Amino acid sequence: MTTQPSDPSETTREATDPPPSSSEAVRHERWFLRRPDGVCGPYPARQIGRFLILGRLNEQDEISQDREFWVPIAERPHLIPEEVRLANTPGGKERLERARLREDERLRERRSHASDSFYRDQRKGDRRCPENLETLNHRQLWAALLDRTPFPWRQWVQGPRPWILSGVALFLATALLVWFAQQQEITPAPDCDAPPGPSVNWNYCNKSGAALRGADLAGASLYDTRLSAARLERAQLADADLRYANLDRARLDGADLSRAQLTGADLRSARLRSTRLEDADLRHADLAGADLTDARLEGARLDRAIWIDGRICAAGSVGHCESSATD
Repeated sequence: MTTQPSDPSETTREATDPPPSSSEAVRHERWFLRRPDGVCGPYPARQIGRFLILGRLNEQDEISQDREFWVPIAERPHLIPEEVRLANTPGGKERLERARLREDERLRERRSHASDSFYRDQRKGDRRCPENLETLNHRQLWAALLDRTPFPWRQWVQGPRPWILSGVALFLATALLVWFAQQQEITPAPDCDAPPGPSVNWNYCNKSGAALRGADLAGASLYDTRLSAARLERAQLADADLRYANLDRARLDGADLSRAQLTGADLRSARLRSTRLEDADLRHADLAGADLTDARLEGARLDRAIWIDGRICAAGSVGHCESSATD
């Protein structure tokens, strides 16, 4: 025969108020107290244990989490501190007294930092009765932070991890340096005495007035080279690097400067009759007074170049000089 519980609420009580299964769950519990003078709370589980140590509660006092189903504290042994549970064992009373002294000392220490008027206000009525939920949540979070185990920085620093991380960082830095060194293009030093030829390096050299008619200088490095008044008729200068070169009064009739880099080049009063300048980069070049009769400028970039009549070409000028808005 199955025995029915005398109180129908017993089954519901067990379902809605089970004992906690972990210390984390206990830490976040809140309990109401039912005393002859009314219901107080809710209190964290730790506070219930403190009240038991101080003798403010006993194990027969009733508690509840929802103020509907009440049980004696004795039925929730996880709330009872060890000092109270073992009070009747040899040495248990002495241990309980020490625990009471400890809790009393904490209370006195806390009160010594506040004014008398503050505590007089706190003690009006039963100061252990219901508190603001926000205050309780704040207290609960603060207790959790205090209980959190600090990160063992000393052990971490003294362990092998910093050395491993330092080694990995050093390896990566070395690998990056090697990669950049391999990627960097190594340009040979200029040779101003080298004869004219494809890809010759005359960077920064003074070739003013040089006789270079029909010379093959395709792909030559002529960065910032002085070629003032040079004779370059029908010279092959396709893909040459002539950035910031001085070509004023140079004769380039019939020369091939297609795809040449002429950014910032000085071409004042240069002769460029029938010169091929397709896809050349003439940005910021100075062409004032130059002769461009029959010159081929298809695809040539002329952004901010100074045109033959002194106008500044508008940004985006390709193949011909567009007047800028400021002209």
